[in-house]
Amino acid sequence: MRCYLIRHGMTEGNTKRCFNGCRTDEPLTAEGRDALKTIEGLPDGAVLFSSPMKRALETAAIMFPDKEPVIIDDLREMDFGIFEGKNHSMLDGDPDYQAWLDSGGRMRVPGGESIADVVERSGKALARAVSEAEKRGADTICIVAHGGLFMALMSSLTGEDALRFNPPNGAGFIVEMETDDAGNVTSATSYDRFLGGLRDGSGGWRPPEYTPSDSVDR
Repeated sequence: MRCYLIRHGMTEGNTKRCFNGCRTDEPLTAEGRDALKTIEGLPDGAVLFSSPMKRALETAAIMFPDKEPVIIDDLREMDFGIFEGKNHSMLDGDPDYQAWLDSGGRMRVPGGESIADVVERSGKALARAVSEAEKRGADTICIVAHGGLFMALMSSLTGEDALRFNPPNGAGFIVEMETDDAGNVTSATSYDRFLGGLRDGSGGWRPPEYTPSDSVDR
């Protein structure tokens, strides 16, 4: 099974580098919409899945105008709890925020989720998407969702640190996956980056290092 993971287009929260998770349902900016229209190399025969959030649904509609996405609630962005709607400069000096930074972003956000929480539900969402695609006889899926969710999902698929996977808007990953007879994803055999249809062909692209204070709308 081949899986395209594509992060939504730019939002106002991106420009302000805010922690905008599942509690902030914002649309794309005009610039974000225009940028998506230039992307090439999208899979024609894929079954399309999307987060229920506006920014993901709008992205899916622009990139795949002839497809109706299957909406999976577990594809929503991470719950950033008390950090929601704020950026690093607004949170600097907050002891809860500092503790979260010191954990490498791995501890549970007060009032929100941890990366482990998102790993669990993103895995369930992927399993549902694969199952639905197999019912339709398809071997390719495309998921339009969020940066934080994809960081968690790629970590669970590859065994690597989630903080290494932080795709730009309108970009993401192409993952080759193995499934068992029940349709469960057992492993990711390779992955490349997806950026405007370009693939590096190495099966081992490494994004730039990311730290939790690199806060962005997901």
